Amino acid sequence: MEVSGTRIAVDRILGDTLESLTRSGSPPVLPASELADWRLSGPAKAALFAYGLPPERDDGLMGVAGVFREHVLGVYGSAKLVADSDAVLAVPRSTAVHPDLAGGVTPTTVNSSVPAFVECAWRWHGIVPLLAEAQNAAGEAEIRAWKDGVELPDAYLGYQQLCEYVLERFREIDPDTGFWPDVIIDLP
Repeated sequence: MEVSGTRIAVDRILGDTLESLTRSGSPPVLPASELADWRLSGPAKAALFAYGLPPERDDGLMGVAGVFREHVLGVYGSAKLVADSDAVLAVPRSTAVHPDLAGGVTPTTVNSSVPAFVECAWRWHGIVPLLAEAQNAAGEAEIRAWKDGVELPDAYLGYQQLCEYVLERFREIDPDTGFWPDVIIDLP
């Protein structure tokens, strides 16, 4: 799929309702009734009970996976995603996650509210395969051009612009995040 086609698919996901996103594909991971005892606001609990979180991915891509255990909402890779008041933080399990953590494990704000987190988690769940496909297509175009001896200005430019667009839209959902920029722009 070309970047323009990918952009259309991304726009569809960004424009869909959460209800629609949670009904397509694998069923959501819903919290147990114990969540009612957690210290979360009414809107936070309502978002989690209504939509849950995406399940663990089975395609090798990184995404939020709901777990709802011991005050942990979910995981992203090896990081635990925990609610702190109504904000959601990513807490790396060890300093091996990132070299900048050598001085200690420092949580990163994922979203400033649980409802924004639920929305971003579901939108990312749908968007990450599209971005991965666009990144792979850019790499293949770069290799083809090199093999054919053709000068290609920047095979990844369209992909990078698409990532920046997705990040801009995620910032519209929640401008107070340090997590999503790293996830979206540094897609492996």
